[in-house]
Amino acid sequence: MLSHHDRTELEKIERSLELSDPDLALALRDGRRPKSRAFRSAVLIFFDVIAVTLLVLGLVLPDPGVTLCGIIALTGTVWTHVARHRI
Repeated sequence: MLSHHDRTELEKIERSLELSDPDLALALRDGRRPKSRAFRSAVLIFFDVIAVTLLVLGLVLPDPGVTLCGIIALTGTVWTHVARHRI
């Protein structure tokens, strides 16, 4: 059983966590693992590299379809970066 002092300290830590990282606090409250930001960043960088590669290949090769795919993929990755930083 926790003492009154320990409970108040624990409540302070909980409030601080909810203010600083509400996603982590919610994940801990629900008992699920928080989503890894490093994994999301790695996947996003992978798609960035693919999009730029498609665009460069489209500009080098005489195929407008590859260029169009590169432009669409690059637009999607830019939109994802912007949406991610607005959250």
